[in-house]
Amino acid sequence: MPGFSDQTIEEIRARCDIVDIVSQRVPLKRAGADFKACCPFHREKTPSFIVSPSRRSFHCFGCGAQGDVFKFLMLSDGMTFPDAVKALAERCGVTLEEEKDNAASRLRKRLMALHEDIAAFYRRCLEQLNSAQHARDYLAKRRLDKETVEKFRIGYAPTKRGVLLEWAAKHGYSAEEMVEAGFLSPPRSAGDSFYDKFAGRLMFPICDQNGHVVAFSGRILDESQRGPKYYNSTETPIFRKSRILYGLCFAKRAITKDVRRRALVCEGQIDVIRCHSCGFATAVASQGTAFTADHVSLLKPYADGAILAFDGDGAGMKAAIRTGRLFLAAGLPAQAAVLPPGEDPDSFLRDRPAQDFQDLIDNPVSLVELHVRAYRASSQTGAIDSLDRLTAELFETIASASKAVFRSYMLQEASELLKLPEQALEDDFAAFLASRERREASHRQREAPETTETPESPDSLGNPAPQVPQVPQVPQVSTASPASQARLRIPETPLLAIADILVKMSASPSDESKAVALEVSDWLPPMAPAGNARLGIVHAAIRDIIEGTNELSALAESGSDEERALIAYLATRPSPILQSEMATVDALHDLLFRVWVDYVKEARDAVDSSAEDGPRRRLLLSTALRRLESAPDWKAQSGLIAQYR
Repeated sequence: MPGFSDQTIEEIRARCDIVDIVSQRVPLKRAGADFKACCPFHREKTPSFIVSPSRRSFHCFGCGAQGDVFKFLMLSDGMTFPDAVKALAERCGVTLEEEKDNAASRLRKRLMALHEDIAAFYRRCLEQLNSAQHARDYLAKRRLDKETVEKFRIGYAPTKRGVLLEWAAKHGYSAEEMVEAGFLSPPRSAGDSFYDKFAGRLMFPICDQNGHVVAFSGRILDESQRGPKYYNSTETPIFRKSRILYGLCFAKRAITKDVRRRALVCEGQIDVIRCHSCGFATAVASQGTAFTADHVSLLKPYADGAILAFDGDGAGMKAAIRTGRLFLAAGLPAQAAVLPPGEDPDSFLRDRPAQDFQDLIDNPVSLVELHVRAYRASSQTGAIDSLDRLTAELFETIASASKAVFRSYMLQEASELLKLPEQALEDDFAAFLASRERREASHRQREAPETTETPESPDSLGNPAPQVPQVPQVPQVSTASPASQARLRIPETPLLAIADILVKMSASPSDESKAVALEVSDWLPPMAPAGNARLGIVHAAIRDIIEGTNELSALAESGSDEERALIAYLATRPSPILQSEMATVDALHDLLFRVWVDYVKEARDAVDSSAEDGPRRRLLLSTALRRLESAPDWKAQSGLIAQYR
C-alpha cells in the first residue's frame, strides 16, 4: 500500500473545503457556523447530518457516521483511503510523493522533534542567561509582557561559540541534522568550528496551524552585528513559507467564534503578536512572502471573510487590493482597515488606545473604494486616460470575484463612487471580459500541440524513437470563474522566466540585449540541454541574440512538441518583468540565483547516501545550498556560485 506522510495528509485536509466536497453529493443548509443535511448514509426525514468547516469533519447523530473529508469519500464513493488521498490531492493541486519505508515520514518527525526541543532551549536561554539581559530589555522596551512572550514562545539564541553543537550532542542530534535543519553552518576551513546562524538573535518560533514549531525567525538585537535585521529559517520538509500563516494556531478558534467570522490579515509577525496582546485574537500574517491563494485556503475553513490591516500609503493599498483579489476568487469578501501612512498595527497599537484600532476594523474600506482613493490621490485626477486605467484595474478586481453577487455589488459601488452610469460600467465590464476571453482562447490554441500521431522512427540500432513529453491542453473555462485567471498549465520556473526575457529580446537584438545574453551564458549551471526544452530555448535565444542566427524560428517550426508549445507561449504572453520596467539585469541575477539553488538541490537529492563518499558529499552540497540561500545579494551569491561551478 502506498504511504503518504502525515504532513502531506494534513496539507490536503487543510486545502480541501469539506463543505464543497460534501455539498456536491448532499444539499447542505447553513446552521450557525455549521451545515446540516439529511444523512446520505441512512434514511431519515429530520436532518441530523452535520458538517463542520472549522473542525473539517462530519458527524451524523442518527447513524453515528463521522470522520474527515477522506472518510466521507470512502463512505460515499466506496474509495479506499489511498484512492481518496489521490483524488483529493488532484482536486486541490497537491503533488503526492509516496514514501518508501516511511523514510520521509521519519525525517519529518525527527525535524518536528528537533524544532520543539530547540524552541524550549531558546526559551530557557531567554529566561536564565545573564547574557540575555539585553534581549529581555528589548522586549520590555517594546512593551511585550511576560504572558505574550510565553504565549508566542519567544526565546534567545546564545552567542557562545559551540554551545548549540553541545546542546545537540546532549539531546541526540547530529551535526549534519543541525546543518540540514538550517541552525548551523559547517566549518569553512580546517581548524574552524560550526557556526550558529541565529547566534545573538531574539528567536520567534514559527508554528503550523496545529501549533507545532516548524521554523524560526531571528531578530538582530545588536545593530552592529552583521546580517539582515530578520533571519528566517530556510525551507525544509516541514516548512514551506507559502503553506504557513503566522498566528493561525491561535487565531483559528477566535475566528470561528467571531460574530462575522472574519480574519484580521497583517503583513508581519510582530503585527500579529501586538494584535493578540491587545485583544485582537483573529490576526494572522504570511511568513516572509506575499499572501497567496494557498494562504487563503488555509483560512477558508475558519473564516467567512477578511479585514486587511495594511499600511495606508500607496504600496499598502496596492498590497491590500492584490490580497483582496485572492479572497474574492475563493468566494470570501475582503475589506481593509486602512492605517495612516507610515503606521502598521504594531506601531499603531503601541501609541494609541485599542479602541482606535477597533474603530478602523468596524469601519473598513472596500476594495472598490481603495481603487478610487488611489485614483483621487493621483495628480491626473479627471484625465480620461487616468479614468481608463482606474476602470481597467477595477475590472481586474471585480473579475477576480467568483460570485456573481460580489461582482454586481462592486459594479454598483463603483458607479456610486465615481458618479458614472452603472449601465456604462456594466457594458465596459462585459467588453473587458470578452476581450480577456479572446486572449485566453488564443493562448490556449497556441499552447495546444498538434494531436495527429506519426509513426515512430527507429534509430540506427533499431530502437524506437524516444517519446516526446506533451504539454497538456488547458480546458476552456468561463471568464467569470477564478480558474480562468490561470492562463496556462505550463509550470513557471526560473529557467522559463529567463527564456521569456531572452525570447522577447531576440525579436530586436541590441548591444544591451547582447550583454544580457552573454551574462546568462556565463552564469548558467552546467546542465545538459538534452531533453530540457526550457534550457534548449535559452541556448537558442542566446545564439540568436549574440550570433544573429535563427535558431528560435527553427525550433518553433521543427522542434519537439514541447519546444514549439513553449516558444508560442513565450512569444505571445506579456512579460511581467519587461512590462513593469524592472531592471532586467537585476531580475536576471535573481532568476540565475534561483536556477543555481534548484541545481544544487537536485544534485544533493541525487547523492547515493549508501556510497562510501555519499554522506560527505551530501553534507558538502547541503552546506553549499545553505550558503547560497543565506547570501544577501547578487555580489555574495555570484561569489559563492563561482566556487561551485
